[in-house]
Amino acid sequence: MLTKRVCGKILFYFLFLIFITFLINCPKINLSSKDAVIISLFVFWIHSLIDKKYLLNKLSQKFNNQKSLINNLFINCPNLIYLKDKNFNYIDCNPQMKKLICVDGQSNISGKNDFDVFPSDVAETLRQYDKKVIEKGEVVSYKIEKKLFTGETKIYDTLLAPTMNKDKISGVLGIMRDITQTEALREKYIIKNAQLNSILDNVPFVIYLKDIEGRVIACNKILENYINQPVKNVIGTNLSDTFLKDISDKIKKEDAQIIKNKQKISYESNLNIYGKEKAWYSVSKSPIFNDRNEVIGIIVYFINIDDEKKLQARKETFVATLTHDLKTPTTAQMNAMKLLLDGSLGSLNPQQKEMVELTLNSNIYMSNMISTILATYKSESGEVVLKPEEFDITELISSTCKEICNLARTKEQNIIVKSSIDNPYVTADKLQIKRAVVNLISNAITYGFDKTDIEVVLREEDDRIFLDVLNHCRYIPPERMKEIFLKYKSSENAKFNKASTGLGLYLSKQIINAHSGEIHANSYENQTCVFGFSIPKVHKSIAEETGVN
Repeated sequence: MLTKRVCGKILFYFLFLIFITFLINCPKINLSSKDAVIISLFVFWIHSLIDKKYLLNKLSQKFNNQKSLINNLFINCPNLIYLKDKNFNYIDCNPQMKKLICVDGQSNISGKNDFDVFPSDVAETLRQYDKKVIEKGEVVSYKIEKKLFTGETKIYDTLLAPTMNKDKISGVLGIMRDITQTEALREKYIIKNAQLNSILDNVPFVIYLKDIEGRVIACNKILENYINQPVKNVIGTNLSDTFLKDISDKIKKEDAQIIKNKQKISYESNLNIYGKEKAWYSVSKSPIFNDRNEVIGIIVYFINIDDEKKLQARKETFVATLTHDLKTPTTAQMNAMKLLLDGSLGSLNPQQKEMVELTLNSNIYMSNMISTILATYKSESGEVVLKPEEFDITELISSTCKEICNLARTKEQNIIVKSSIDNPYVTADKLQIKRAVVNLISNAITYGFDKTDIEVVLREEDDRIFLDVLNHCRYIPPERMKEIFLKYKSSENAKFNKASTGLGLYLSKQIINAHSGEIHANSYENQTCVFGFSIPKVHKSIAEETGVN
């Protein structure tokens, strides 16, 4: 594309040719062709001189601009820049270089060499690199540690290049960048990375990191025991396509779920991993986020829990055997005493009857304690599965209080039921809720004062049912109240809990939590206690299935 200046030239010459042609053809002027050629040559010569001067001025301006730019870069560049002649003497250097060698900014470094400004060992090293540039004409890059006259040691990344004059090497251009801090950070990173690798390699389970495509980024050496491959062969591979083909689809679905929901998943599973025999593993996968809260990878670890599973099976066998061996004779004794009391084996006098009733109550207490221990164990091991059903909770509370009133009579206590519920139907696990209610009322009877009333209050708020059991008993301080629902309590608080009721409160909390409810307890200085809970009127799983809020 033609510039304005070129277009102007073309227009000028075109108009000038028209003008000359006019002069030649004009009879009044009578200009000869020879004269026209001389005039044209003169005009072209004058114009070329003007054009040449314009170009020279433009080149001079461009050169001055470039010179100014280079000078500004030379002065203000944070790196150290210097020029040497082919005899390794300094020609000039920028202010940063002068500051390094403790030379005044106005002083002239010309004619000095490295032995004049650096310790001899440093100067000798620099001389060797400069010789390489001068002799071979190569660009040289190296790192050097320099101990300055101030005693400070710094590390520089240095670039040397030959300077040319008429195609001959005339000297050396050097640029030095201070990388002391960078090298220190790099060393710290190496140490931290070594520490992290040491931790990873010594944890007693397999752990590895992978990107969102499933490729392994890092892993520990324990993985080698499973795949019989060195760690270096694992990095960059997709384990689900190589060593985990049998569960590849399962892994990909889990990864997709983690990336979508941005949440950790954990589970126990009996798996055949890396071609080994089936074993139980505890598997956990967590998302890795960047600064924008985007999932950029997944960290995976799994632990062989075969020994734990075997121990758990032994515990289950032991508990089942123990409860069976205890409950069978207890039940037999209860039935025998009931036969005695109803007169099937003959009549009893009042003293004998009272003795048998006390023994029967003790056996009932023992039977309930055994049931509580078994229920607590099953709750902890995850064997108890809630079976929600619709039932009348007012009727459940009333019948439960009637069943347990005999225990209250021994302490001359009265159980009073109060209800303000309009619609008493709830959807929950009836048996488990009854167990929680029994435990709370039994606790109130056990620790309540003799000859006092126990109030069982049932009410509703929004879509929740509230049950409160009020009794009169000793004041429990707040710090001890915090432990009241714990399985294992401090020795100081243990005196407030008998074996059956202590476990009963713990079990009640587990049951209410399983119903997405809340359990509560308060003790007041006027010697009144309130234990209770609240649960949704419709169990969560049923609400989700039916769409009930």
